[in-house]
Amino acid sequence: MGRKSIADERRTQIIQAFYQCVVKEGAAGASIRKIAVEAGVSPSTLHHYFKDRDEIIEEAVVYFTDQIFKGFSEKITPHLDAEVRLSRGLEFIFSKGMINSDHTGFFLECCVAARHNTRIRDTIAELFHRFRNAIMDHLNGMTQFSCLEERQKKMCATMIVALHEGIELQWYADPKEICLEEALNTTRALLQFFIENPTRLK
Repeated sequence: MGRKSIADERRTQIIQAFYQCVVKEGAAGASIRKIAVEAGVSPSTLHHYFKDRDEIIEEAVVYFTDQIFKGFSEKITPHLDAEVRLSRGLEFIFSKGMINSDHTGFFLECCVAARHNTRIRDTIAELFHRFRNAIMDHLNGMTQFSCLEERQKKMCATMIVALHEGIELQWYADPKEICLEEALNTTRALLQFFIENPTRLK
């Protein structure tokens, strides 16, 4: 793989600076000037690489989604057995590497920005699309699921995402009340139930 271009490195630097600004002050406080200061560049340099703040948000969602999927892939790739791969994948999505105050808070800020910007909303929709497809890839490796209709597989993947996102939001609001390990074990048990009773999805 070739070395990233200077332009790519600069864009990544700005995206990471935006992330840090949002973590510290929220999206509303992440002004162009503050992002530039955090990135160690001038505001004019920032405008050279991004036309506006919304474009930074869009690319930040893509950048951090790519980072998450890289970690997800590294967690499951060494395993050949489909059930083991799914189990390791579940462990990853309920781990502090994916659910933590900084990441979750950043994502929630981006969701708020998406309310008034269809481009950001489309970017977040693509994130969930990738999430569902990654789950379906693992489910397809299991004999009981491979015989289901496509819409049933999609709904199962959608429910796993819903469990994850709902638990993540509750944990963010009240981490003392929500135990991620228990959430993982409960989700795993629910999946095991459907693996053993595939007709329940019909």
